[in-house]
Amino acid sequence: MTGALFAGMHPHLVATDAVFRALDAVLRYEQRTIGELVRDLGTPHFDLLLEDLREADTVHVLGGGWQNRRWADNALVLDALRAVAEHSGARLLATGQGLMPAGPASFDGFDHVSVRDVPSAEHLGIERGYDDGYLCAGSAPRPRRRTSGDVEEVVVCIQDDLQDTGAFERNVAYAREAVRALGIPRERVRYVEAIPGTDHPGFAALSDVVAEDGFTPFGGMWRTGLEMGPHQLWISTRFHHHLMASLHGARGVALVGDTGYYDIKHRSIAELGSHWTVTAAEDSTIGALRRMRAPGRFRRPLTAKLAEARALYPLRR
Repeated sequence: MTGALFAGMHPHLVATDAVFRALDAVLRYEQRTIGELVRDLGTPHFDLLLEDLREADTVHVLGGGWQNRRWADNALVLDALRAVAEHSGARLLATGQGLMPAGPASFDGFDHVSVRDVPSAEHLGIERGYDDGYLCAGSAPRPRRRTSGDVEEVVVCIQDDLQDTGAFERNVAYAREAVRALGIPRERVRYVEAIPGTDHPGFAALSDVVAEDGFTPFGGMWRTGLEMGPHQLWISTRFHHHLMASLHGARGVALVGDTGYYDIKHRSIAELGSHWTVTAAEDSTIGALRRMRAPGRFRRPLTAKLAEARALYPLRR
């Protein structure tokens, strides 16, 4: 899957799942630690991949919310990378991490660590940083179109994974009522999948209010892109929908279904100036949707993220 996602993005990029295959082996059948597996090898299944990894001069843990108590076993990935550094002397970098709810992840031995929200920063005792997604926009977001401020299109995504009891049903009901209250015709309502499978039940529940050709699968979005702009109002549980759509001027509602995880993620964007409503599907917020402020320019995270990247990977002349 990683090869299909990232093929052709950079002439020197090789996508591999070697570390996660090692993690799976350690959790299911391997008697050695993941560090021993990386250092000593000894398996025909992915030794060659680990040998390539051990030649790296920099190993970079990209950001996201995957190092926390929800997936505590993922902390072993960091052990594997420390073993790589012991073998090769590689730099260990981690950026844009979201660590809440806090788990066993340790960044001891890392040369650089940044996090994307205040609770994660307080947990590590470092300054708050920003999500790696802001780097995708370069030094500035796309130019914003002048609009009347009216909502012309509604984009929806309601996940059914990582949800508190009853949250999926509440979020679906909220999305349905919000579309009705906005008065947007069905042909102007789209459903954009972020994770195949876990986002489809939301579409199935709302298909009667989504345009007949309004379902955008993740694969289609990944390969051909997706229009985002000030004419849209998004209603989504997904963090990166919130980040990217607000970055391009879309207003929206971030529906929280997993407290202690998604509320922190969404508020980390709202406090930077997305002006999205972050709600656990409270009906009282629906009446204000047409009066929502447009997102800010996000100059601070965009500038800071670019500076961080340039500091870690200075241009060679």
